[in-house]
Amino acid sequence: MSFFDPFARYYDVDHQSFEDDLLFYQELARRTGGPILELMCGTGRLAIPLASAGYRVVGLDNAPAMLEQARRNIAEARLGRRITLVEADVRSFSLERSFPLAIVGINSFMHLTTVDDQLAALGCITQHLEPGGLLVLDLLNPLAEDLDSLDGSVVLDRMFKLPDNGKLVQKFVARRADVASQIIEVHMFYDEIEPDGSIRRHAPAAFAMRWLYRYEVEHMLARTGLEIEGLYGSYDLDDYQAGSDRLIVIGRKEGTGGL
Repeated sequence: MSFFDPFARYYDVDHQSFEDDLLFYQELARRTGGPILELMCGTGRLAIPLASAGYRVVGLDNAPAMLEQARRNIAEARLGRRITLVEADVRSFSLERSFPLAIVGINSFMHLTTVDDQLAALGCITQHLEPGGLLVLDLLNPLAEDLDSLDGSVVLDRMFKLPDNGKLVQKFVARRADVASQIIEVHMFYDEIEPDGSIRRHAPAAFAMRWLYRYEVEHMLARTGLEIEGLYGSYDLDDYQAGSDRLIVIGRKEGTGGL
């Protein structure tokens, strides 16, 4: 069981409004072709629109409940022939095939909280890239002022209604940053408002995320056989700067190919 499983039922409605990165990945897919390997794919937020655009996608995750929701979403979209789901650990998977493009979507790589785990994942992914194949890591850009605000306070993150029963849900999050370890501790829970006004708390979860800095990422990619193909601060491919919203790194496996 993954720490994501307790709140898998909330994931889609919680994150369905985020589409800022779709055009970025669709353009990369157009340039590299398929099939596409998506690591830590969750419920298919990226895999489904990429498959809808005509690409074959292999989605890998180690959270059974998230993958089960992905299967339902894929079936509803009638994309079962274009998307293959694999339950496996990103640090040690073996698919016996290679890909021209691999992606790890928004902040997912940060769930690997040790250098050993990060290097293991990067090494495994590199083994599954074709010569010249690309890996995209979409990471939080760790701005000091943002990290300072993560003091463990519980805040109301958002409110939404569940599509199956119309119940109002309040999502609360508490985040605390430890600069020394580059770890963000996250505590999250969802309150469902019952018709009689009572509140039922669901899916309490606690997990950690480790942020990375630019040259740290570059060093890790170099150690695992990847050269820097691009470094961007936004999905519009703005140059990466200290105050950029994102740290988007594109690594290329040695060999012919690339953008």
